[in-house]
Amino acid sequence: MNLSIISSIFVTAIGCIYTFSTLTLPPAAIGRPNEPKIFPAMLGFALLLMGVALIIQEIHKLPKTKEERKAQNIKIGTSEKQIVLTLLNGLVYALLFNPIGYVFSTIIFLMSELFIFDGFKVWKKALAIALSFTILAYCIFDLLLGIYLPKSLIGIF
Repeated sequence: MNLSIISSIFVTAIGCIYTFSTLTLPPAAIGRPNEPKIFPAMLGFALLLMGVALIIQEIHKLPKTKEERKAQNIKIGTSEKQIVLTLLNGLVYALLFNPIGYVFSTIIFLMSELFIFDGFKVWKKALAIALSFTILAYCIFDLLLGIYLPKSLIGIF
């Protein structure tokens, strides 16, 4: 079984666990009792659907003939490294999220992801994308929706 199918199954399993976990959240003490569960449940369900779609997509990509299988075995390498680096990057992001806050940890995460897939030559583009996305998302959640994201230790953002 190739690594893409294994990672797709892993994403689907995380989606199942996350969705189930959101349904076990306690009801809100004030307001509508199920309101805090809605957005996390939507995210979990979306992750579950994307995982299933990835599994189906990867099954359709499987080589049909012996020649295709031999050619695929030669190409293995780059995508697996990117998957492993992305998993490690996600772990670092999770560890940094609360201590240094949403803004700084997200900028680091996005720039790292762009470096993994595009290389270091495009650092200006990576910095522009990471800064603009992070600040836009912060403004939407914090200022417009009133959903407070973890702040950095130094108190800004």
